[in-house]
Amino acid sequence: MRNPLARAITLALAAAALPATAATDIEQLQQRLAQMERETAALRAELELVKQSSNQAVSTATEAKAAASTATAAAAPAVKGNRVFFRGGYAALTDDRANGAFTDMNDIPGALGLGSVKNSNDDGWYFGAGFDFLLSRDVFGMLPGTWALAELGLEFRDLGGDETHLVGPVAECLALNDVGVGAGPLNCTGIRGEQNLMMLTVSAAPKLKFNEGGKLRPWIIPAGLDLNVISPPSDSTNYLDIGVQFAGGVDYEILPGITLGADIRYHLSADLTDPDYSPASVAAAQAAGMSLNTDPSNDSWTAGVSLGIGF
Repeated sequence: MRNPLARAITLALAAAALPATAATDIEQLQQRLAQMERETAALRAELELVKQSSNQAVSTATEAKAAASTATAAAAPAVKGNRVFFRGGYAALTDDRANGAFTDMNDIPGALGLGSVKNSNDDGWYFGAGFDFLLSRDVFGMLPGTWALAELGLEFRDLGGDETHLVGPVAECLALNDVGVGAGPLNCTGIRGEQNLMMLTVSAAPKLKFNEGGKLRPWIIPAGLDLNVISPPSDSTNYLDIGVQFAGGVDYEILPGITLGADIRYHLSADLTDPDYSPASVAAAQAAGMSLNTDPSNDSWTAGVSLGIGF
């Protein structure tokens, strides 16, 4: 059995050693915590540096992209796809409108004091204006380099005329003869004046314009809508007609946004002003010594030059 004294001494020494060991462990733990805090702070600092570098790189790239975009925009002028245009030139009917009641009152029987005066003019001049509106620079993804535009136009055509009997004054003169005004029959032959044939057309049409970027740009109108007003009216006193327009031409850019061009257009009319005489009506007119225009047509064509201003 051990010596009690030795055992007591051993226990005393162990008790004295316990606080020292715990203190050492606490100190080591504190040192580790401090080390971890320093490492965490270092990591945070590195992350902040990386973040700042990334933001700076993104900012630099954005600025470079913006500068490049600005430089590109400055180098490439804005596309002026819309334009206003003015045009004019030669115009002609495909058939004249002679033998109409309002065009010349041709072949009125001589017993009424009228001779045969035929207004067969069918050509003259035209002037027009309109707008081109750019819809697509590649025909909606189908034809790169080809523009699709909408053209709205207004055109006046003077198709010439002749000195002929004017239906209003002559009708009044014949009416006076019919009621027996005056000492004898009035001579209505001399009641004449210049009777011009005219048309006014409002149009809306799709237009395809080729060769984007080139100074010389051909174009076509496959088919467009025409709304026509004719003067004087037809034998049925109608003056409104519709039709289809076919056209082709070319524009040349002489200055940025300013073009000179040439075009040719054909206006095919529905001829809604046609009185559509029956065979019996034609026979009756011929029996009375009159001539009728049995197949009147409002078809016409134009050829001219144009000036365009882009906006």
